[in-house]
Amino acid sequence: MKIKLLLKTFFFLSIIIITSSQQVMAVGALFSRPRWSTQNYNKMWIQKVNTTVDIQEQVAVTHIDQTFYNELNNSVETIYIFPLPEDATITELVYWVNNQRYVAEIKERQEAVNQYNEKLRQWLDPALLEELGDNLFRLSIVPVNPLSEVRTEVTYIEPLKYDLGIVEYKFQLNTMGLSSKPLQLVSLNLEAQSKYSYTSFTSPSHGNSTATKLDKIANNHYKLFYGDENFYPDKDLLVQFETDRTEVNYNILTYTPSASDSIGDDSFYALWITPPDKLDSNDVIPKDIVFTADVSSSMEGTRIEQVKEALKNFIDHLNSIDRFNIITFGTFVEKFKPDLVEASTNNISDAKLFIQNLYALGMTNIDESLKSSLQQNYGDSTSNNLVFLTDGYPTWGEKNQDSILNRTKRYNTKSVRIFPFGVGEDISKSLLGNIASQNHGYVKFIASDDSIALVVNDHFLRISKPVLTDIDVDFSSLVTWDIYPKATTDLFWGSQIMQLGLYNGNGLYNVSVSGKMMSKPVSFSQQIYFADTIGGHKFVPRLWAKAKINHILDLIQIYGETEELKNQVIELSLKFQILTPYTAMYIDPSTTDVNSGKNLPKQFVLEQNYPNPFNPTTTIKYSLPDNKSNYHVTIRIYDVLGRLVRVLVNEDKAPGVYSVTWDSRNSNGMFVPSGTYFYTLEAGDFRYTRKMVLVR
Repeated sequence: MKIKLLLKTFFFLSIIIITSSQQVMAVGALFSRPRWSTQNYNKMWIQKVNTTVDIQEQVAVTHIDQTFYNELNNSVETIYIFPLPEDATITELVYWVNNQRYVAEIKERQEAVNQYNEKLRQWLDPALLEELGDNLFRLSIVPVNPLSEVRTEVTYIEPLKYDLGIVEYKFQLNTMGLSSKPLQLVSLNLEAQSKYSYTSFTSPSHGNSTATKLDKIANNHYKLFYGDENFYPDKDLLVQFETDRTEVNYNILTYTPSASDSIGDDSFYALWITPPDKLDSNDVIPKDIVFTADVSSSMEGTRIEQVKEALKNFIDHLNSIDRFNIITFGTFVEKFKPDLVEASTNNISDAKLFIQNLYALGMTNIDESLKSSLQQNYGDSTSNNLVFLTDGYPTWGEKNQDSILNRTKRYNTKSVRIFPFGVGEDISKSLLGNIASQNHGYVKFIASDDSIALVVNDHFLRISKPVLTDIDVDFSSLVTWDIYPKATTDLFWGSQIMQLGLYNGNGLYNVSVSGKMMSKPVSFSQQIYFADTIGGHKFVPRLWAKAKINHILDLIQIYGETEELKNQVIELSLKFQILTPYTAMYIDPSTTDVNSGKNLPKQFVLEQNYPNPFNPTTTIKYSLPDNKSNYHVTIRIYDVLGRLVRVLVNEDKAPGVYSVTWDSRNSNGMFVPSGTYFYTLEAGDFRYTRKMVLVR
């Protein structure tokens, strides 16, 4: 009975923690309390955070290694909360507790939950990672010994977004309020490479800090190191870069799996096509545009003032060739003018007075506001646009989201592009996303502390330029299939095309993009090499699988859950080890022989050296499984040119867990210079290499 109560308390309290912490979440946080107690969970001390980031073109692979410490003199139960970036996908979860290492695997959710409950009854160390919406995850661990460490390792991949020429990587470093003490050590090693030269590479958040070092290795290769100790990180780390785009750029990453990958024989590709940033200033499109703004009661205060500012910016961006209107909605709809009017001096002056007198009141009538906005007298030869801003769910009038989507398509008889802007957290992202995708626009979500006016201002800049429509991507004779997204949206200025798919072929192929710009046909093409030899960028298949899963989940959202669609999601989830609403990550403690006096590992492991970066010494831990009585083990250090620096281990060893220290000296006893080094473990048929950084 107590165990059932504990489980219910676990799940209930973890949701409370997530709800109350979501606005301040950053790197993972661990909350604990004495076992069997009814106390509130308290934050545990985050001792160390060591992070490595590898950026290839526009894909980032992030590995976070965190160490927590239980300062209590008794055993505790813990909940680990980890927030992922919006489009990120976990590829590996490892945790260490009570000196044992566990690796998670994806299983069907109910199966994982059942196994979790069963293992808990056996007083072992199970863990279950569940998706809790908005890419927030929870890891429950019980028990943790008194005065002991808990260590977690999370690896995730993330396609980075391109916007108006800039690509941004954000590491959620802010730990204010999440640790009971200042962090002993924080480090982040980031390496970025691109096919094209970087025209800028900066860290707007930490670039001026003495704890940050940014190195230009080559025009298309940068490294950034950030490190500090005994402090609370109080802001996230941002990296922004731009690449040279004087012409249409094509970037591609591919992967051909081996038999051991168990994901089939087909090759995978990720393709980005980016137009140049500069267009003729005379290329301005005549626009018919309606700005529809939510002024319901929830917009009261700062938000309504920001909406007013955004509307004023909208008015200032109009050209004399444009027509416009402003529509506001709460419970009822109010219009600046009955229909679209010219952007004349008098109309603009009257519009500013209308904006000044706006106030927040009423409920949220989304359906009626869309109907009124789409029934304006849009032109036949203009660029027709609707900017739709809201901070909530439909609470008045038609509230069924499927009905709103269907009615919106029926109202939209003039091919108006709809651009929804969702403000804050309490919004229907699926509704706004589907409105955009079904009406040739895109959706933007604005955090509560972001400037509405600034985000909307960037949007007006984008839609004022020519738009590439009726886009077709052709691969000539290369056989491609199962491509995502299923439909290529219009290409707005300052944006790009990203495509993921499967292919069968090898060699150079002509890849062309064709479409219409201001009703005139345009075409771009480039020769791209597609390989079919085993290897490449191993994260590409997961990016493709994640895109396909998202597509199926969208179908479920629209048409309802069927066994066929649900089983497709589960099959892809298990095959590519991607967490979904139908699966969970489960760690089985039986993978380590906890009854053995030696606690012998069941698999080879080469850990990341610690500390990393280091000066002058670092420790390398490794594990040898109990498959054989002994292994001949070698650990070698190499420099970036592949030259052997030193052999640390060269002897036979029995199964077990070992560590070796490198004092940054070469085989001649001389200290080596600062830089990146590689260490390789060879044991039997096993070989694995990791990277480390020496900073003097």
